[in-house]
Amino acid sequence: MTTLEALDQLENAGFNRTQARAIVAAFEQGDARRVTKGELDAALAQLKADLYRALWAQGGALAALILAAKLL
Repeated sequence: MTTLEALDQLENAGFNRTQARAIVAAFEQGDARRVTKGELDAALAQLKADLYRALWAQGGALAALILAAKLL
């Protein structure tokens, strides 16, 4: 999408020209780097691994607490 298209789209959505220009300028100053599908897949795989690791750690801690409670 070009800058002009973005301005037009924002104006059509109800923003005035000054507001639309400020929004577009803020996005243009931001990090324009796009994430590839491979990078996204790798990040999701890492997140999944981290979540499973945390789940196993919590399960182990719960099992230890139950065992400790039975021994008391």
